[in-house]
Amino acid sequence: MKRYIPICHHCSEADSVKKHGIAKSGHQRYYCALCKKTFQTNYIYKGKEQNIVALVERLLSNDLTPEQISNEIRVRLSTVQHHIKHLERIST
Repeated sequence: MKRYIPICHHCSEADSVKKHGIAKSGHQRYYCALCKKTFQTNYIYKGKEQNIVALVERLLSNDLTPEQISNEIRVRLSTVQHHIKHLERIST
């Protein structure tokens, strides 16, 4: 049986990732020996999902306000604003 080991969310490496226990939520945690960070593949809070920045960017391009985006994807307004600032820094 083949074991599923994800790619690190921080450094995008797969070879140095190992299981690292179970979170309080019951989801599997992983540890990357290369960048020495932990992560999960599933989160209860959607603001920590890996594709949240792309989702915020897409909704911004559809002329939604940060408040509308927050309600649409069910994350805090401060999280949406943080990702918007990050996108602005990248584009300049």
